Amino acid sequence: MSLTGLVAPDTRTRPGAVPGTPLQEIVCGLFAEVLGLPRREVAADGDFFGLGGDLLDGARLLARVRQVLGTELDAVALRQAPTPAAFAVLAGDVPAARTGPGAADSDSALLALRLRGPLDTGALHLALADLGRRHPALRHSRLGAAGTRLRASAADDHLLELALPADAVDAWSLLPLAAGLARCYAVHAAGAAPHPAENAAEPAPRALCGDLAPTPLPGRPPLPPAGRGSAGRMERDWDAGLHQQVARCAAEHGASVFMVVHAALAALLTRLGAAGPLTVAAPAAARHTPALQQAVGAHARTLALTVDAGGDPSFAGLLHRVRAADLAAYRTPDAPLARPGGFALTLLPDTCGVFEAAGLSIRPEPAQLPQPAADVAWALSERHTPDGRPAGITLSTTYCHDTTGESAAAALTGQLTALLEAAVRAPGTAVSRLPLAGQHQPAGGGWQAGPAPLPAHTVPQLFAAQVARAPHAPALPHLTYTDLDTRSDLLAHALISHHAGPGTTVLTALSCPTAFAVAALATAKTGAACLPVDPAAGLPDAPRPVVLLLDDIADLLLPAVPGAARLVRDTAAELRPASGHWPVTDHDRITPLLARDAVVLAAGREGTVAIGAAPVAAATLAQPADAAWLVRGYPDADAALDLLGALVSGARVHVPEAALTHAVPHEVLRWLRECGARAVLGGADDALGALVALAQAENTVLTVSGGWAEGRLLVEHTPHGPRPAPGYAIRILDAHLQPVAPGATGSLYITGAGTAHGYLGHPAATAAHFLPDPHHPRPHTLMWRTGHAAHLDAAGNLRIHHHPAADDPFTDETATFHVLTHPHGHHTLWPATAPLPAGWHPAHPPAPYPHCLHHLTRP
Repeated sequence: MSLTGLVAPDTRTRPGAVPGTPLQEIVCGLFAEVLGLPRREVAADGDFFGLGGDLLDGARLLARVRQVLGTELDAVALRQAPTPAAFAVLAGDVPAARTGPGAADSDSALLALRLRGPLDTGALHLALADLGRRHPALRHSRLGAAGTRLRASAADDHLLELALPADAVDAWSLLPLAAGLARCYAVHAAGAAPHPAENAAEPAPRALCGDLAPTPLPGRPPLPPAGRGSAGRMERDWDAGLHQQVARCAAEHGASVFMVVHAALAALLTRLGAAGPLTVAAPAAARHTPALQQAVGAHARTLALTVDAGGDPSFAGLLHRVRAADLAAYRTPDAPLARPGGFALTLLPDTCGVFEAAGLSIRPEPAQLPQPAADVAWALSERHTPDGRPAGITLSTTYCHDTTGESAAAALTGQLTALLEAAVRAPGTAVSRLPLAGQHQPAGGGWQAGPAPLPAHTVPQLFAAQVARAPHAPALPHLTYTDLDTRSDLLAHALISHHAGPGTTVLTALSCPTAFAVAALATAKTGAACLPVDPAAGLPDAPRPVVLLLDDIADLLLPAVPGAARLVRDTAAELRPASGHWPVTDHDRITPLLARDAVVLAAGREGTVAIGAAPVAAATLAQPADAAWLVRGYPDADAALDLLGALVSGARVHVPEAALTHAVPHEVLRWLRECGARAVLGGADDALGALVALAQAENTVLTVSGGWAEGRLLVEHTPHGPRPAPGYAIRILDAHLQPVAPGATGSLYITGAGTAHGYLGHPAATAAHFLPDPHHPRPHTLMWRTGHAAHLDAAGNLRIHHHPAADDPFTDETATFHVLTHPHGHHTLWPATAPLPAGWHPAHPPAPYPHCLHHLTRP
């Protein structure tokens, strides 16, 4: 039997009652979903059958209620309680025992109404007086009174603004204000007597303070309420595509849009290092009766929603936990309330609607509402198309200047967005695998340029491509790229004749930049690793070279190496024209050249460091720029990598005259501007630091390398601050190797193009310092552990400390570690408390650090 005809269809054109509780909101959404109606057309007092529902629709509704609310109800229940408000009671909705607390981020709220049509200001004055008698929050809201303003945009277009105390209203007051004003205005415009006041709303008692403190920003000590300063605000738009994905994920998992975002926030806090149960402040309407639903006042409670995210669940699993926790709080009269601080999340009510009164249309405008007194508070405002489809979400972020700051709030918002996007695309993904931010976005635990996959080419291949692009372009003084190619080919053949090739070492001690460029390229063409040295320091403790390439002074200072050829280069000969062209191929080399072969060797903390082609290849990702050779004396490994990077990217390397005083920054900067060079190759640390500071002050961009042999950083210093060059990145991680919160201090790791291969002949040291990067899209990418603490300051600049982070697991004598391996045979140590990185497998059960090192050194 069809039940459609039992109740006449509801044909009201203006909005009905606003949902007064979260459960009423959910049931209104289920009514709309089953009936195929736009959500705004289903009011809390809208009758299911009056809206067009029949027996089949009722069965579908009951099935969805069972899935979403976990409640078994039958058709009789729907007939007895056909409105969302009444039906929610059967699904467990109960009156709140307490509301509040009233701590907010500001002292006032601003409610605004757009009035279109011919306005009778006398009737408006009387209507506001009526509202003041009915709603204590509006008792001072009269035309001409402080805090009440009527602004005219045109003769028939006005904006009414009511400034009210922050603790006097809530987000659910705007529609009742518009509806009440429309009723009172219509009466007074018609000259009739005002209606008697409705039954007074009887709200629950207001709590003065909360029960639970929300989870604080990891790495930041919470401030007492008295220590909180002013608040800032920003907005971000989530487009229709993301809104649709969130809504689809909610429907598929029996949840609401709010619950999906709540689960994303819980996942974010977990990824940022928060441990234990995670608590979020969540303002929710507590308007269970019709009188409260029509009231303008503070009738909400700020729930402390707590969920356990332990065990690294999938996002879908975490969403299931969030759904259970949120529903339990909604159904508990005395649910815990939140204290100030931490994080807050609010889903704002839909305030779309037009109320007609005596030829005047009254439409709510976006309100300026107070948010909970939190470190970061997010408010969600959904938008829908006229037919009810998701059209986007406005995400409003409110942050405390003293505890968070603008840059950290922006970073957190970007992280939440990126994590949510990934989670709704693949809900089965483990929380530990969800990305925190797109590579182009700032993140608290990362500092890197935009997405830039490195070219998988050898240095000879990259240089050959550049020669083909611009054979006659100048490379160095008096040398074109063709000249440089020809000379390096000839020297490469000479080196190969002395057994230089992949797996061998060529030592260089050449102070002339031209001679060094030829030598570095020639060595790369053989496949051998270049070991630049300063002859004044003697021979390094490194693999024995097969060839020594020396200038006259180095030949006098360095002793002979048994079994190694000794070639002394004539600087003047480098400038004479080369005869013939003899390219080097794999047929000429002792073994074929591979992209993973070492290019340069350098002295490191635990021995000789092998550095591959990545830093050279990364230079091709940056904008072309000329380079300046500021090396004094003999170039080191850092200068060798910078020079090779400049040459494969087509830069012109400028060499200053001897008269240039390197120690005078103004003189050097003037020369750099004259030759148009932006990349600095070499330079003493003190003089280089002064040069960079001067360049920033004078709005000049300079690119400078730094860091360690194991982990290099190429940094572009701009007038707006430093930023890593493309391909370079750092991670700031907590004890579980998860990114820290914005501004928090953690352990510094270097990843990307700056990460070396490891220590030659020292597998245990390599395993202890070169770890998998769990946040890189390629699972076998390594990062180097610096042993230093670091943080990103408010301006986004990297600040490195000269001590380890307090929670660095590698300094904890009681910590245990896995020995991990991957199919390519690399081994590494990994804290037992951290989630295992993708693509790696334990080769040894958790054990103390010394035991793991012993395992790695066993034959």
